Amino acid sequence: MKRKIGLALASGLALLIAGCASQGGGAGGTTGTAPANAPGESTSRNFNLSVKCPGVHYLKKKGWSDQQIMQQESVEAQDIPACEQWVKAQPKGYVPPPPPGTPTAAKAHTGSAPASAQQ
Repeated sequence: MKRKIGLALASGLALLIAGCASQGGGAGGTTGTAPANAPGESTSRNFNLSVKCPGVHYLKKKGWSDQQIMQQESVEAQDIPACEQWVKAQPKGYVPPPPPGTPTAAKAHTGSAPASAQQ
């Protein structure tokens, strides 16, 4: 009985590790689907700005200095004017899409088609 439980736990752990390894992750690891050059970096930079810019804009409206914003939001000095331009370019009520490959991104793609078909 102990052997069966140990074998079941070991196989479950092996499957868990194999699943995590296929998804990638970590800053140093690269996946087979995306090159480790500029396109991936620009995509992640755009996503980071779309996540941080509303906060930067809010703090800027509250009168915070650039130094305080850089420390609070972990952005660079050139990102603050870029964020202000990004915020001005967004339509009212804009919510950035989830990053590709996340479970919520998959739900958004699969969930949006049936909802529009029902209407």
